[in-house]
Amino acid sequence: MEMSLVLIAALLYLGLALGFILVVDNLVGLIFRDPRAPAQPSLFDLGRAFAASQKLYRK
Repeated sequence: MEMSLVLIAALLYLGLALGFILVVDNLVGLIFRDPRAPAQPSLFDLGRAFAASQKLYRK
């Protein structure tokens, strides 16, 4: 019984710690914005890469 309470307390502690880290990380991200644009490939590029990989796979 007491071992399960320790396990529940440890999991709750880890969950709260990770939640706190995520909140702080988002707040810092709002204050200090990265001036560089995030590198997000377009769907067209992904489709072309997928088609090329299928051609290579068929050979």
